[in-house]
Amino acid sequence: MLRQWKTAVVVAVLAGSAYAQDIEKMTLTDMTLNPHPQFEDVSAAFLTGRFDQEGLYAANSVLGAGAVFPPHHHNDDRLSVVIEGTMYLGTGDTVNPANEQEFPAGSVALTPAGTVHYMVARSGDVRILEIGSGPSATDFSE
Repeated sequence: MLRQWKTAVVVAVLAGSAYAQDIEKMTLTDMTLNPHPQFEDVSAAFLTGRFDQEGLYAANSVLGAGAVFPPHHHNDDRLSVVIEGTMYLGTGDTVNPANEQEFPAGSVALTPAGTVHYMVARSGDVRILEIGSGPSATDFSE
């Protein structure tokens, strides 16, 4: 009985190490980011998936100090995890501090599909991990 138990433990350990080889480790701060084609001081890189593809996507996005990502909406729910800095997330068709919530590092914002919103980096750089399900689109209000 003891021998069977030891064999089972060895098999489980070896199987676990085989799975570990499939895990890719990434460091958000070391990733090469691509500048947004329309907005100054906004850049991003995909960790997995793409907005225009079916399935899960995750994007490492950075808003430089003072950057504004203008009012827009998406056709999918977005989960935004603030990794560094403080994101100001507002709702509505115009940028208005009265309509904003403060999301410091460690905060999570769930923005439902169709919600017109914008993001501002008012107090320094902001790094956000954005997660959703594609295909997705960004439609600007302006």
